[in-house]
Amino acid sequence: MSQRRWNLAAMALAPLLALAACEQAGEVWRDITGQPSTEAPGPAPLEDVPLDARALAGSVQPQDGVAALLAPEPTLIAPGQILVGARVEAELESAASDLGLASNFVRALRTGGMDALERLPDEMVEQVRARAETEASDAARTAARDLLQRLGVEGEINVRPGGVVTIDLVGVGASPTSLRFAQQGETAAAEAAPAAIEWNQADRCPRIVSQGQLEADIALATRCAIQRLTASRQFEYVEPNFIATAGFQLPPRDKTTQPPQQQPAPAPGQQPQPQPQAPLGGVPNDPLLALQWHYRPRGAGEGQSAGGAGFVSYWQAAQIGSRAVRVAVLDTGLDLTHPEITGSANVAPGADLITNVERGGDGDGVDADAQDAGDRCGAATENSYHGTHVAGTVGAAVTNDRVGVAGGAWNVTVVPVRVLGRCGGELADIVSGIRWAAGLAPALNAAGQQIVNRNPADIINLSLSIQAPCPASMQAAIDAAVARNVVVVVAAGNKANQASLYAPANCNNVVTVGASDGRGDLSFYSNFGPQLDLLAPGGDVFADADSDGRPDGVLSTRATTAGCYDPVNSNAAERCYYSFLQGTSMAAPHVSAALALLAAETGLRGRQLEAALFARAVAPHADGFGQIECARSRNATPVAAGATMCARPSGLGGLDLSRAAGTMRPATP
Repeated sequence: MSQRRWNLAAMALAPLLALAACEQAGEVWRDITGQPSTEAPGPAPLEDVPLDARALAGSVQPQDGVAALLAPEPTLIAPGQILVGARVEAELESAASDLGLASNFVRALRTGGMDALERLPDEMVEQVRARAETEASDAARTAARDLLQRLGVEGEINVRPGGVVTIDLVGVGASPTSLRFAQQGETAAAEAAPAAIEWNQADRCPRIVSQGQLEADIALATRCAIQRLTASRQFEYVEPNFIATAGFQLPPRDKTTQPPQQQPAPAPGQQPQPQPQAPLGGVPNDPLLALQWHYRPRGAGEGQSAGGAGFVSYWQAAQIGSRAVRVAVLDTGLDLTHPEITGSANVAPGADLITNVERGGDGDGVDADAQDAGDRCGAATENSYHGTHVAGTVGAAVTNDRVGVAGGAWNVTVVPVRVLGRCGGELADIVSGIRWAAGLAPALNAAGQQIVNRNPADIINLSLSIQAPCPASMQAAIDAAVARNVVVVVAAGNKANQASLYAPANCNNVVTVGASDGRGDLSFYSNFGPQLDLLAPGGDVFADADSDGRPDGVLSTRATTAGCYDPVNSNAAERCYYSFLQGTSMAAPHVSAALALLAAETGLRGRQLEAALFARAVAPHADGFGQIECARSRNATPVAAGATMCARPSGLGGLDLSRAAGTMRPATP
């Protein structure tokens, strides 16, 4: 070869040598030469991985189950439990004066409110806030005790962070649940649901009510106490302790099956070992990725899905997230014994904030163990392990490890916060969970010891719902979190109804997510309306739009022994660690994962991050309406005379990270 040809060859190779520093040289060389890759990209062949790494659960459900799924459910509250808000804002000026702040600051505080606090150092702001909360909470506790005494009822009164004062009218005696368990024995205690009563905001306390009536009827006592406390005008708000649910139902549990055998969970705070990952993204090798239609680019071509959210396109643009981005999942907790989660470096220490031991189902109250202990409601139901499924979609599951499924963000820090237990979760615990997740306040265990969140969230995922106006305590906690640059992502609800009827979807300062199905249409169960901001894949286990013999649900981490099979040959399997589920609960974590990816790419947080999501990663709807099959909707409007498709208001559009992938900054070598 002549010297000139050697020089030309060296010039041609120079860019490849530079790219080697970015670990891209091999890929570029293969593109140029056409030589095959030494490591096959994309999902590992199913037959090449162990059964535990591929077995899954979920089948197309019969259509007669739809009516039960959409049937109205009553609004439930914890009997005798009331939340009142201390007037913290009114005490801020007094607290500032007590701390010796200058008179000009006090005057500014009087006219400017919280804006004046922004001009103080963070430590001083915390001191002022803590002092105001203490003084206001003490005053609220005293006022509540006096009012209850006048009513003729007794109650246990406690203060929680954020100026939330809780009242338990049955806390000083045996609750109806405890009495029932004592009469029926330990077995009944394990199977029965925690006590709850129906709540109707329109019900009124009689003008004349005897102490005997109050003592005999806890529902009446709750209603009368709320009415008297509200009428006193001494509190920021007064509301019952609503019970939230994950918002979907599983088929009845087969009593002959046993739950999957679990290994001991890692000790709280123990850091799992990192797993090897491709440094610059691409298509991960998780064997079940081929069944995760919800991550594919949107379209009808090979490797695409009409209902996909474009995660694969984003990964292929060499963006897989960062563990500097923290997502708190407030749910049933996280199965720390799951084989894809036990060793996940994406999981940080969390907390169990369920105060009611019966509802918690794990034998204790508030602690630092966020293990998903299940949430089944009565003997005939199965644990959903809902939080584990949600967290797996966000990114708790290890991605690109030749095992199971992929998560939305390959790298992320997931903080599990357990607020839902048996038969749902209580508003007071959810409010505490929001504040703990945002780093606003520590939790306290039964011994009074603090549990501090060392990983305050950038994003909070709330896949739960309460059929009620947005509770004031929840709104206050959300507002406080948003003020800390946290984006709060919430599920719209699963009753094919107006989202305005369900909290937190109807709260302010949240990103409300409805569900789309495998065809990219509005899912038949998804709530809708002006409150929705966007749609994301929530799936439909009653459909098989791609005719692959499997339901169009969202596939993620969830251990079960019910309906497990090997996807290679459809043979039954004894147990599995992956399941198809549907719901706006499944849609919300797709948005949380997308926000985490965008936060890692851009460095943005808070309102700016939220704006980036809508500007770059949402495929617009026509006039803000999503389409749905008329035959599967109630009272929806046909898009045209005689059309089979109807439309419902569904936000600005559908999640589509492919759009963001096309506008990315070049990857840094």
